[in-house]
Amino acid sequence: MTTQAYRTRSPLLTIIIAAYNVEIYIDDALNSLLSHPFIDAVDIIVIDDGSQDRTYAVAQAVVEADRGEHVLLIHQSNGGLSDARNKGCAHVRTPYVGFLDGDDMFLPEFLSVVIPLLAGNWDMIEYNATIINDRNEPLLDLEVVPPVLAGGRDTDRKTVMHFATRFHCFMWARVYRTTLFDPNPFPIARHYEDAAVLPSVYLRARSVYYVTKPLICYRRRFGSITQTHLLQQVHDLHATGREALARCNGGEHDEFWHTVYRKVFRRACHVSARVDRAVFRDALNLLGQMAIDYQVATRAARRGREVGSLGRFISAVRADRCVFLIKELGKKVLRRELYRSQQERPAMRQ
Repeated sequence: MTTQAYRTRSPLLTIIIAAYNVEIYIDDALNSLLSHPFIDAVDIIVIDDGSQDRTYAVAQAVVEADRGEHVLLIHQSNGGLSDARNKGCAHVRTPYVGFLDGDDMFLPEFLSVVIPLLAGNWDMIEYNATIINDRNEPLLDLEVVPPVLAGGRDTDRKTVMHFATRFHCFMWARVYRTTLFDPNPFPIARHYEDAAVLPSVYLRARSVYYVTKPLICYRRRFGSITQTHLLQQVHDLHATGREALARCNGGEHDEFWHTVYRKVFRRACHVSARVDRAVFRDALNLLGQMAIDYQVATRAARRGREVGSLGRFISAVRADRCVFLIKELGKKVLRRELYRSQQERPAMRQ
């Protein structure tokens, strides 16, 4: 720890910020917490994951302005989002933990809503989000928590199935009791790591409090890792799906894990429709293997009760790909026309 003040406080919540090449955003992320009156109840752990820009320097300047009282800044070689989060988790000393990506930020009400709720001994606090652009302008709200769920409740079959059915797997949309996590919970070098971690955390939670207002801003920006579509992402979703099926044992949670698998499979279909043409057939083959895995795993369950189907996914993926390619072609045409108009504008002024 960097200062005596950091050692001696007794905070309730740690926010882990994984940061990679976010020099123009990291100060907003940190100040969205540091500017709040409840900040003394919070530890902030920033993991600079081998950034090649000035992310570390900008974060260090914020730490120095705060006199090191609330922020622990750690630099490591680039290991990916999961590795950075695992590093942060290893330093948590508070009963509750939350996550923030280095290019996102909390809304002003976040701590004033969450900190008092922690006294209620809830295992999780779940909230909505606002999607913003690079200029911090709101684009739309993301409803993780529908109005009908407002308030607190013990987790039961209805609660966990609601999560599995909607499958909003965003680690940053919740605050968690720290003991819900295993050591090093995030799988290294895997895309969609939240989907590999959050279902098990949800099953371990005994209670959850739902907040229907947005408390966090998720930034939609060009060049982020969630906007590329690679064959490896399909492989990673396949691995996550297999882990879900491996947890089925004929018990009360099989329906939950079957539902999780179908949601992971749908995401794999979405990604497969958008991979490069050279690997599209490979992606379809992976989807076929995922379908076989599901059929084998649910064969026994089908004898006793109805199990959800994966549907006619090959034709659906091909149709989705056609729509995607048409939209991409339209975007290229629009970009070309925009570039042409920008080039012609000076000539017109002359």
